[in-house]
Amino acid sequence: MATMQAHFPATSIDPRLQEERIRDQERSRIARDLHDELGAHLTGIGMALGQLREQINDHPAAEQADYAQTLLHRANDALHAVIDGLRPPIVEFGLADTLQWAAREFTRHSGIPCSVQAPAELDGLDESAVLMVLRIVREALSNVSRHAQARQVSLSARRDGKGIHLQIADDGRGFDGTHPPRLGHGLGNMRHRAQALGGGLQIFSTPGQGTVVVLTLPVAG
Repeated sequence: MATMQAHFPATSIDPRLQEERIRDQERSRIARDLHDELGAHLTGIGMALGQLREQINDHPAAEQADYAQTLLHRANDALHAVIDGLRPPIVEFGLADTLQWAAREFTRHSGIPCSVQAPAELDGLDESAVLMVLRIVREALSNVSRHAQARQVSLSARRDGKGIHLQIADDGRGFDGTHPPRLGHGLGNMRHRAQALGGGLQIFSTPGQGTVVVLTLPVAG
């Protein structure tokens, strides 16, 4: 694809990275509190409901107990969705595992197959940076789901002497680079996070040939 929609050149580490990391630390604290406190309470309620259900097996109230368990399961699902939105625990395992998780979640929600090529030796980013990369990837995949009409997506990452190069490509309808769509908040946030990490963001697209998002990040060592 030869048409370039947008190019955000690499810059030095942006002071806004510190602000983003402070916000991520607060999100992480909230996620831990939700998991430890609310999660423990929900687990206790589930155990109590299970014991109660066994005791009233033939009682008319058993139906209400079953309904309460259904609501509890929904509450647990909602809690984990909130925790994943704040700070998915997968970021602790590094960039490669995080990209695999993001692809699985995207396919589960959208039904669009997403292949991943990410070597296990992708390192050099701390958890806060991995989380920011995850948010860029999620935004790009969200755009594919909403706008691209794609049949499949590929997600690949590699590391060389200059840094980490990450690519998200779809086979969707693409767009004309001479008349690109307006940069909404989503793409603006992607650009902000890439620049905050000292990286660069490029978007290539051609009508009928899909779109490619390329993220380049410097890493120490």
